[in-house]
Amino acid sequence: MAQADYPYRNDRTAPKRENTVARSGWMREWWFRMLVVLFFAELIVPFLLWRAGLPRSMDFFKEIVAGVIVLLTFSFILLRDRIPLALLFILGVSLIWSLVPILDGQTAGATLWGWWRFFKYPLLLIFAYLIPRWPKDFPRWFMRFLIVLMLFEIGVQLVQLAMGEPPGDSLAGTFGWKGVASYSMFVFFAVCIGFGHWVATGEWKTMLLILVLGLVGSMLNVTKFYLLAVAVMGAAALVLHMLRGGQVRQLFVYVILFTLSFAAFVPIYNSFIANTRGLKPLQEYLDPDLMEEYLFNDGKGDEDGQYNFGRGFAITYAWQQIQRDNTTMLFGFGMGSRTYSAALGITGASLAEDLYGSLGDTGMGQWLQEFGVLGVVLFNLLNFWIMWRLFRHARTVSDPNLAAMEYGLILFTFLWPLWLWYHRPWIAGVMMVLYWVSLGYVFRQIYPRPRRVRRPAATRALDEPTPHATDARLPR
Repeated sequence: MAQADYPYRNDRTAPKRENTVARSGWMREWWFRMLVVLFFAELIVPFLLWRAGLPRSMDFFKEIVAGVIVLLTFSFILLRDRIPLALLFILGVSLIWSLVPILDGQTAGATLWGWWRFFKYPLLLIFAYLIPRWPKDFPRWFMRFLIVLMLFEIGVQLVQLAMGEPPGDSLAGTFGWKGVASYSMFVFFAVCIGFGHWVATGEWKTMLLILVLGLVGSMLNVTKFYLLAVAVMGAAALVLHMLRGGQVRQLFVYVILFTLSFAAFVPIYNSFIANTRGLKPLQEYLDPDLMEEYLFNDGKGDEDGQYNFGRGFAITYAWQQIQRDNTTMLFGFGMGSRTYSAALGITGASLAEDLYGSLGDTGMGQWLQEFGVLGVVLFNLLNFWIMWRLFRHARTVSDPNLAAMEYGLILFTFLWPLWLWYHRPWIAGVMMVLYWVSLGYVFRQIYPRPRRVRRPAATRALDEPTPHATDARLPR
């Protein structure tokens, strides 16, 4: 469905970008191999731990790879003697929210582990930004990679289903046992990039393909939240479409398509998932009493014996906990206060003293307790600044694939509160690697780092004083 109002639908050739390398060259670069090792560690290790029976300590391999990349990032900064502003921001946040728990009596180990869990993936942005030479077709390659990975995961899910794994939280491809949250976060990120592709180019087939793949995968692992998430992402994409100058008449066509898609999802889910597994039909969740029971549940689960808080109750409880005093309300309990590591034997101070010891699956409650109101406000201000920079650049860039990536990142960044409400995004390693690396690449395009040009020796010699000139300046 070609559209005349889109600036990318013409015969202009995108200008060649500097600092790029051929496809056959960048795949052999050391930085690419490091990112590949980290990505596949996040993707494959959970599945191996579950199916191959490997010891749980093997999960620490991901931390080692990420640690090596972080050390290389700091080595880059020291060698080039240029500190990115993002690193200064990280250092400032680290200083403030690390002092809070230490002054409150928390151990340094818990604070350091909390810092690592929080900044491990955002530091990938700096690593990606410092990479000197990216492939010129990286955005197009990135989109194709997401589609291929979605197809691969659905293939693994179908194999699991054929081998007797019932639909549910563990039918999550290579994301392992109870890996539905990590799988869903990856799907939501891919859907945002698909919507961004539609906003940038007006081409809807790629977007529809990603939506269908996400639908199939979400039905296999029974992710009811997929319907709501896609509705919110679709509404945000429509607003973004209007902000960049889309035509209202064509907008109604897409609204009708979205409505028909959602209408088809409900009977398919009820027929193949709800009825076969004895679950509640989707329309019953619209009942106010049932919705309140689902969101504010505070009872123990029958299977795991742990408190399975509803998301509404978890956020309300977290807000009540930080009312201890004004400092706690503003800054929370500090970094690492809600952190836990069985391998290292570390438990945050607030988590150790908590009556329940958990806040369920929602990340917003944990975020609110660790960083307080001021941390939440600062996080949202940072997100709005990122979206503003991406939007300004996307409207002027001549590469439609790069613009599609930027619009997709705008959508995903705008919906961070939704992702935090849904789950704890920082445990979704695959999504976090894809998001922060792509964001670092985009900021490399927005703020290209000037390359240092080494002057020839003959030119530098002209600036050096001659012996006669030196002698003339000496006192007689």
